Amino acid sequence: MQVCLVTGGNSGVGLMTAVGLAKLGNHVFIACRSAAKSATAIEYIRQTTGNQNVAFLPLDLASLDSVRNCVKLFHEKKLPLHILVNNAGIFNRRGTTKEGFELIWGTNYLGHFLLTYLLLEKLQQSAPSRIIMVSSDLALHPSGINWDLLVKRTPFNFIKSYAVSKLCLLLLTKELCQRLNNPLVTVNSIHPGFVQSNITIWHHLSKYLGLGITPEAGAYSILVCSTSPDYQNISGKFLDNQTQEISLPKIAHNQEILQQLWERSLLWTGCNQQQNIQKINYDGTDSIWGPQSLNLNSKELAEITKTILNEILPRLPKRIIFTQLLLALIKFNFGSFIIILLQICKKSFYMERHLDSPIILQLCHDKKLLEKLTEHLGENLVLWRSELWVNYPSHQLIPFWHQDSYPKLLKGDGKTIHAYIALTEVNEFNGFEYIPNTYLKNFQIKVTDPFSGNHFFEIPDEVAKKAIPVVLLPGEFVLFTDNLIHRSVHNHSGKVRLSLTLRLTQPGVEVLPGYTSNYHKPIILQSQK
Repeated sequence: MQVCLVTGGNSGVGLMTAVGLAKLGNHVFIACRSAAKSATAIEYIRQTTGNQNVAFLPLDLASLDSVRNCVKLFHEKKLPLHILVNNAGIFNRRGTTKEGFELIWGTNYLGHFLLTYLLLEKLQQSAPSRIIMVSSDLALHPSGINWDLLVKRTPFNFIKSYAVSKLCLLLLTKELCQRLNNPLVTVNSIHPGFVQSNITIWHHLSKYLGLGITPEAGAYSILVCSTSPDYQNISGKFLDNQTQEISLPKIAHNQEILQQLWERSLLWTGCNQQQNIQKINYDGTDSIWGPQSLNLNSKELAEITKTILNEILPRLPKRIIFTQLLLALIKFNFGSFIIILLQICKKSFYMERHLDSPIILQLCHDKKLLEKLTEHLGENLVLWRSELWVNYPSHQLIPFWHQDSYPKLLKGDGKTIHAYIALTEVNEFNGFEYIPNTYLKNFQIKVTDPFSGNHFFEIPDEVAKKAIPVVLLPGEFVLFTDNLIHRSVHNHSGKVRLSLTLRLTQPGVEVLPGYTSNYHKPIILQSQK
């Protein structure tokens, strides 16, 4: 008996692959999103084959966290792994994955890359073992990879995204063969043909029109390649549904492209980051203090984070946006008008969410947070601006060195301070870094924000290398002043980073209209004694 894992094994080709593997007496795991659909599929497999060793693993390939959890659950079973079939895929859906990647490519390729990478050690320990990538003949069409399109929403022509996703599976097949250099672990790709499946309505209708092949026929080459002794030592091939070899496209022989895809995949999934990140104490020497912890336990914080990501951020704050647009027009405030339009176009509603969210307002009134803020600003803290920052692995937030001084937005005498609250883990791979005071000089101004007045600086490479990262656990926060020169880092953690920044000042400071979405009166936060 061998242990097998089939992604998307609840329907179509994946289901027939699972049936075929179960018929041979193997222990089969179906990895897919729906527990209900998998239960139906498992019951069908058991009744059809008489094999009771069929089980479900939850897996959403559009979420790298879900992939990690799937691997964790599999490792907890203390079983070997002999056959991995990367079958699941989508064809005509649009959007982005949880981490911000193009949805089709992120699901079909990047999720499978991480699953395979995290299971490689297990597969090698269980050798002889086999990896099967379910690709497509559409993979033969692209002549290159537009990396920029992989970090954006699905374009109108989704077929190109699908073709690139299947091409990347071919390239991964080739690259793994080279890297493993292990004849006991084989990697091959299969084109199952036009299958009468449920991947699109046209595939679903094809069986009524006498087109395409059955899922059983589509699974034939997968089963042969994953179980036949004839393929025990064959690796790096692309086969059709009759096990006939298909010539790899020219791009699959381009070592530079193979290397580039491998390295980007490692970065985007966070597989290249170091472990055991060291905590840092910020004692105020560089105008930054912390870390301190909110008055929340881990369970409360997890619920708040989940609500913000799943309910608050996707929701259009209609009242706030309408008020902002109306006042921007009345006051001829061009800067705010442009910013509001950009938020609407990008569907990014991160500003001033404490105004419409009791949960975020609750964070602003956290007892321990207010205690520390009071030490710096005194009583009657004026919260004049809030910002939710979601840093996806596919993007970088404000990559320029800058100071949060906002000279065009504040007027009057008084102190200001900024609170940066980590709602998920913040580390050197996904947070921000700053220049220590020791290395601060009169840096050249690269550009000035015309609306806020903030300067963006040209920092020499030798100084940038001295930057110190901000490292925080979920629920921890730091305070910093306008003196801090900092920038966000490109998120290479493979996880979404969520943080909340609060801008605070004293009652004597006037908040001016401009590059801000806040036309409401500032909120007074009073410490609880």
